[in-house]
Amino acid sequence: MTTTGARRRAVPGGLATAVVGALAAMTLLAGCSSGSDLSTPSIPTFPGPGAAPATSTPAPRSTLVPTDCNQIVSKDQLPNLLGLPIGSVDVRSLRDVPAPSVGRLERVTCTYSSTGGAGAPSQGSQVLKLIASGYNGPQAAQAQVAVNNQVEQRSGVNGVDTPIGAATGTYFTDPDGPILVVAYKQVTVSLTLGRGALSADQSRSVLVDLAQRVLPVLVPPGS
Repeated sequence: MTTTGARRRAVPGGLATAVVGALAAMTLLAGCSSGSDLSTPSIPTFPGPGAAPATSTPAPRSTLVPTDCNQIVSKDQLPNLLGLPIGSVDVRSLRDVPAPSVGRLERVTCTYSSTGGAGAPSQGSQVLKLIASGYNGPQAAQAQVAVNNQVEQRSGVNGVDTPIGAATGTYFTDPDGPILVVAYKQVTVSLTLGRGALSADQSRSVLVDLAQRVLPVLVPPGS
């Protein structure tokens, strides 16, 4: 069975302080949660007016999803989005093999880690893991996301529906780090923050913001 991503490494408390500070400058998309259930945030239609802009104009490519993670989320831009010191993040790209049995044509795993320094998590700490996959059609993408979500739920992790306009999304408060899994047209993306960095509502807001920036790169408007 193909799963959306592997378990993540924990991120030290330095990231928590930095990101919480950054959140004071942005509008949260959701109110406070009540008990174990999270309220669904008000999210603008994607794509369309009000959605966060893409990280950059998508570069021409022959593949369905970029093979260079900097084309999805630049390591130079990510510190601004997570409230980390400029230049404190590096990224490693890993291109996976196709999985014809589930209709997956391409997959790239982007591991963003801290380079250390003042105000940043310890060197080598993972701050974000992003997995982008391209399928042979929307049905295959949705089916695989459903399978992956079932795996999370069977492990005792409850998911919260977090739609982003036309994109379907599920947020998981996974013990190894909060995850947002999104399917849009024939692509899927999994975004994982470090464990314990933020509260559930804060993590979901940050992950939704990242997803809104990533999706226009993976599926350019008009495609």
